[in-house]
Amino acid sequence: MAAHKLSLFSNNLPDFFIIDHGGLVDIAEIKTEEDRRNATFQWTGRNLNFGEQGMLVRAVAPPGFCLHIATFDNFRIHSKFFTGITDPQVKAQVIEESTYVLEPAEIDPNQASFRSVKFPDRFIRHRNFELFAERVASPGELQDACFRIAQPLHPEDF
Repeated sequence: MAAHKLSLFSNNLPDFFIIDHGGLVDIAEIKTEEDRRNATFQWTGRNLNFGEQGMLVRAVAPPGFCLHIATFDNFRIHSKFFTGITDPQVKAQVIEESTYVLEPAEIDPNQASFRSVKFPDRFIRHRNFELFAERVASPGELQDACFRIAQPLHPEDF
């Protein structure tokens, strides 16, 4: 199964991309080559069709990090090194907490939202430029949970 390399930008803040900032995941403007690298992910689902389940994993070095829902941090999205986990139960839990369903965004069905598999009433959304897995209902919250799939900002493999 081939992973799909991509970058994701905010529907309501189009200059802001999802980016791994050394363990915490935010939305930010891309200003450096390092930002381009940190805003490039692989979708592990079979394809990019709505209804597919998968993980968002760093596509460039260092490998093995996924976008994980940190329940201990108010459902903040963290970048978690999951490939190095040796305890099978812990690894399975991290994978479950890092798996999403790709869905049409309610506010703009041509764009994407990522609903948690483990917490099905929560979507990845940005709030104050930080990413969380939260319930969304108001138009503003629905906008914050809407992302556009873009070509990878850093297409080269390492």
